[in-house]
Amino acid sequence: MIYMVKFTQPPRGTRDLVGEEADLFIDLVGKFSEIARLNDFKPIVTPTIEYFDLFAKKSGVEIVQSMYVFQDKAGRTIALRPEVTASVIRAYLRNLYKEPKPINLFYIAQCFRYDEPQRGRYREFWQLGLEIIGDESMAADINILHTASEYLTYIGVKHLVQVGNVAFYRSFMDSMGVSGDDQDLVLHYIDKGLLNNAEKLVFEKYGEEASKILRELYYVDIERLSEFINDYRNLLGDRCSKIAQEAEKTLSFTDALRSIGINVEYSPSLVRGLAYYTGLIYEVKAEGLDLSVGGGGRYDGLTEIYGGSFEYSTGIALGLDRIMIVLKEKGYVVKTPLRVIIIALGSSTEIYRAAINASRALHSSGIIASVLSEPRVSKALSYASRKGYLYAIIIGKKEIETQSVTIKDLTKGEQTSLHVSGLVKYFKDALSS
Repeated sequence: MIYMVKFTQPPRGTRDLVGEEADLFIDLVGKFSEIARLNDFKPIVTPTIEYFDLFAKKSGVEIVQSMYVFQDKAGRTIALRPEVTASVIRAYLRNLYKEPKPINLFYIAQCFRYDEPQRGRYREFWQLGLEIIGDESMAADINILHTASEYLTYIGVKHLVQVGNVAFYRSFMDSMGVSGDDQDLVLHYIDKGLLNNAEKLVFEKYGEEASKILRELYYVDIERLSEFINDYRNLLGDRCSKIAQEAEKTLSFTDALRSIGINVEYSPSLVRGLAYYTGLIYEVKAEGLDLSVGGGGRYDGLTEIYGGSFEYSTGIALGLDRIMIVLKEKGYVVKTPLRVIIIALGSSTEIYRAAINASRALHSSGIIASVLSEPRVSKALSYASRKGYLYAIIIGKKEIETQSVTIKDLTKGEQTSLHVSGLVKYFKDALSS
């Protein structure tokens, strides 16, 4: 028994999806693809493994430390992807850079991070992503969040969008002489809710004034943002104009989201753990879950990091695993089409051919139909009831001779026979009623 448990238990931080959970997973993936396509996003599929350096280049402290990294048989350093944006940019530079812009892409992807497993956090997890490459305007960010919000509304997830702007922190830290690596670490601490760690680092290396400004920025609300920037005009110098523009953009962005019915709030403490963000950032909180179900923002210029020319980019990733938690706790039920089972009473070629032809006719009308070859009708009907089929279609020697089918309503216990030509109409009528 111990031996069996060893080989049936998945690795820590991963899990099997079966039954209703697997149905929910496939349903949500299909609906995301549907909404993304309706908003004219095109699919992109990138490898599950990438070169380690792709993510080490600009993903940030947390991502690099939590990656699954290994040497392949040729001695190359490979990583299981911890996120997808870097892969999308790599694929863009290799395959899509000549395409007319903007380029709207969506993906459904497995990711891996060696985190401590807990509620809503797994070592293997799934992301539903949207990316727009080549659009400088705020309209791209609105399009991203509109599409994500449309999807969440479609599946019944009430949500709040929190908006921040990492350019505020970057500009102030640039002005205070904070190095790029230290900036990444400060933002990592803030993203993890460790403001004291961020302040301590800045205080020890850049002085008390820099630490004080960092704390003020962490708490300043959007109404005071312009005033706050003006207070430090001398410190910011040439950067003052740029950060003032970012403040105006942030205010306009939140107003625009409200105008299209999205529940939104400004959060000065919002940064993001990934080091490549450059401006507007956002997180999506779902009602009933204390964790975010998605996040993203501007990563303008990431193309340059990988050797390409500068390009404007923005995107979001939704956590499918967390969305599933929300919906399961709400009692979300996947609506399935009518399911019937076709019982081939015998193993003759003629009977089996008739059963397959019946299944094809039903499939063309969107009815789930499978074929079971079983000589004992009582055993076949018992199986059908336990598996939750509503109807059984019986085809045996008698049905072949009369070109008919026998239909048993497994809920009511009623049975009827009809000509094979009326099979599809019978179930269409059943569906309409």
